[in-house]
Amino acid sequence: MKKKVLSLILAAAMVMSLAACGGSSDGGSEAGGTTAGTQAESGETTGGGGSSSGGETVKFALVGPLTGNNAYAGEAMFNSAKMVIDAYNEAGGYNGTPIEYVEFDTKGDANEGVMIAQQIVSDGGFTAIIGPWSSTVGLAMAPIIDEAGIIMYATSPSHADLTKVSDWVIRQTPLASTLAYGCADTLLEAGYTNGVYLYDNTNEGATAASELFRERFEEGGGTVTVEGYAAGTKDFTPMMTRYRSMDIDFICMYGATSDSALICTQARDMDLDCLIQVNSMALNDEFNELIAGLEDIYCCDSFAADYPDDAFQGNYVEPYTEQFGETPIVHGYFGYCVAQRLIDTIEELGVDDMEEVRDALRNGTQETELGTLEFVDGDAERPTIWSKYDVADGVFHAVTEIPAKQ
Repeated sequence: MKKKVLSLILAAAMVMSLAACGGSSDGGSEAGGTTAGTQAESGETTGGGGSSSGGETVKFALVGPLTGNNAYAGEAMFNSAKMVIDAYNEAGGYNGTPIEYVEFDTKGDANEGVMIAQQIVSDGGFTAIIGPWSSTVGLAMAPIIDEAGIIMYATSPSHADLTKVSDWVIRQTPLASTLAYGCADTLLEAGYTNGVYLYDNTNEGATAASELFRERFEEGGGTVTVEGYAAGTKDFTPMMTRYRSMDIDFICMYGATSDSALICTQARDMDLDCLIQVNSMALNDEFNELIAGLEDIYCCDSFAADYPDDAFQGNYVEPYTEQFGETPIVHGYFGYCVAQRLIDTIEELGVDDMEEVRDALRNGTQETELGTLEFVDGDAERPTIWSKYDVADGVFHAVTEIPAKQ
C-alpha cells in the first residue's frame, strides 16, 4: 500500500501546485481536486460533508497550531498531510470520491483543543483526526474523542500517557523515553558526565522527557541538574550564571523555537563553553536564523532533512521542497507518515467498521523511508538521529556521532 501512495505523491507532484498552509484558522484551500476546509473554526467544508459510516465520504480533521509560537510545526504537518491526500485524490480518491479535510487551529492551547474536539464530535461526519501536534492538547482532546469513538492519530505528542487514556489514540512520534534515553546514552558514551536539562514546564511531554533523561543519565553514572522554565521567558542569564559556576559540559533542552534560541544565544554570550542539544521544535528556519553563527549546537531527534537515504530524499524531501519552497522538518514528516498510513489502512479495510481500522493502526507495522515501525498499543519506537548546526550553511546536518568530551 505504501508504495502505491508514494507513487501517487510523486506523480501528482508533477502536475499539482499546492499553496502552503496559512497562518490563520480559516486557511483552507481547494487544490489538486481535494475538497479542503474553508472555515476551520466553524468546521464547514466546501464539499458538503456527510457521514463516513456509509462508505461514501471520508473526511479528516487536520488539527494543530497554525498561529502562535509553534505555527511553523502545524504548517509543516498540514502541508505534508495534504500533499499525501491531494495526491491520492488526484488519482481518484476513495471509491472515486475525494477525501475531504478540514483544518483546525489549536493555537497550541489545550482549551482550544477541547473546543475543537467538541466541534468535531458534534459535526458527526469525521472519519479520523490527523493530529494534534502537542501532548498538552492531545491529552485534553482524548477523553472527548474516546467517548465519541473517533480515531485520533497524533503526529508529534511524546507524553507516555497519551495512548493509554484512549483506545482510539495512535501516535507517530517516538515515545518520550526513546528520545530521552537515546540522548542520554549518546552523551554518556561520548564522555559527558555533568550537565543541565532545561525544559518548558508548561508542556507535559517536555516535563515527562526531563525526568526520563534524568533517570537514564544518572543510572549511567552522570550528574544532571533538571530545571523547568515558563514558556516565553526572555531572560535566562540568571540560570546561565549559575551553570557557569557548576562547570557543566552540556546543556540539553526541550522547548519552543524562540525559547531554545534565547537559551543558546544567552549561554554563548556568557561564554558557556559546552555542547548544547536542542529538540525537534528547533529544527526550522526561524531557529536557524536566531542562532546564526553559534558553534556546537546539536539536535537529538528522529529526523534529519538531509538523512542520506535515496528513498527518503526522493519520496518526501524533494517533492515537499519543490511544492512548498522550503526544507521539511520532523513535524512535517510525521504528518506525511500518518496520512499515508491512514489512507492505506482505510483503502484496505474500508470505513464500515472503524474499530477494525483503529485496531490495525494501534497494532501493526509501517514501512517508512527511515525504517520499519512496529506499533504496539498505539505506540511506535524509532532510532534517534543526531544533527549539528552548520555555521557556514546556516542549517542542521545529519551527523554520525557527537564529539567526545575534550
